[in-house]
Parts: sequence; C-alpha cells; structure tokens
Amino acid sequence: MRQARRPRPARPRRKSPPERRPQQRALETRDKLVEAALQVFASRGFEGATTREIARQAGVALAALPYHFTTKEALWQAAADRIFGRLGETFAKRLAGLEGVDAPTRLRLLLRDFVRFQAAHPEFHRFMLREGMHRTPRLEWLVAKHVRPLYDAVRAMTRQAQAAGLVLRGRPELLHYMLIGAASSVYSLAAEYELLSGARPDSEKRVEEHSELLLKLFFREPAAG
Repeated sequence: MRQARRPRPARPRRKSPPERRPQQRALETRDKLVEAALQVFASRGFEGATTREIARQAGVALAALPYHFTTKEALWQAAADRIFGRLGETFAKRLAGLEGVDAPTRLRLLLRDFVRFQAAHPEFHRFMLREGMHRTPRLEWLVAKHVRPLYDAVRAMTRQAQAAGLVLRGRPELLHYMLIGAASSVYSLAAEYELLSGARPDSEKRVEEHSELLLKLFFREPAAG
C-alpha cells in the first residue's frame, strides 16, 4: 500500500516593499515646498510670490500647504533658513580645518568659497536683493537671525587683515557690500552675462577666474622684507 505523499510546505510569501510612512511623506512634501518657495521668493519677492505658484512648482496640492505652513511668512522664513543654512555649512566646513590660521588667510579662503556658493546658488543673492530693498519686520528678523552673525564674523577678520596691511583699507561695512556685489552680481545676471560674453559665468573655469580677480582687487601682497 502506497504511503500518502506529505504535503509540500507552503512557500513563504514575498513581502511587498513597505510603503513610505506618512511622516516620511510629510517631510518630503515639506522639503519640496521649501525648495520651491526659495526659488519663487527669490524671483518675485515676498509680495509678488503666491502660495499657489509655490505649490505648483513643488508639485504639491495647494490644499496640503496649510498642513505644513500656517502662513506665507512662515514659508518664507523656512526658505531663508534653508539658504542660510547651506551657506553656514559651507563656511563652517572651511573654518573647521583652519584653527590657528591667520585672519587674512581665512578671509581669502572664505571669499573663494563664497564665490563658489554664489555660482551654485544664484537664488541666494536674488532672495536678499528682493528683501533688502525695504525695511520690514521680515528684514529685521532676517538680519538678526542670519545676516548679522555672519557679518560680525567677517568684519572681525577684515579688521585683522586691514591691521596687517593685507586688505584694502576702508570702512568694513562698505567693503562688505562691495565684496557681496562683486562676488554675486555676475551669477544673478547670468543671462545678461551670457549674451554679452557668449559664455556661462558658472563654469568651473570662469568661477576660478572670478575668484582670482576678486582676491587681487581686495587683498594686498605682504610688504617685502
């Protein structure tokens, strides 16, 4: 008499890939909104920007926006935090390896990094131009939280470099804005530059040439002997 065949063990079912958790989806949506807001605010300013356009550029339903930002100003602040956070990370990374290095050398390296940052993020200068034209509570918040700490740090290094005779003499606050304009305008006006020169200003070669010219304009060679 034949023995009954043993039933084969059931194969384990393949687990379907886990769905993204709602919290992760919410973070991704918020990130898209902030990135889109940064570009729109830089292009149109606070008054000209609309939440509808920001949501459209982010690929997010307009009805979902209030879940992440209760006001347009809260979204603007998040955009400001995002771009200044990136600039702060750039400077912090550079300064972390410069402990004990003299102020003029640190200033030179930071200026190079600033030019590269502007080339990679032309929206930064556009964002600041739009907001800096009028004194508003938003501008006061922006200066207190982000602009002044960077300004004070660079001003101190500029004073030290001037005392050593290695930086163009003059009021540090005027030098500050001269440097910003010289480092930023070519990337904010990239379309005009390209029409005039026939080349993009943000190519690696052009950015390096730009940095060298700025260093020659603002820094002085140490006196011989």
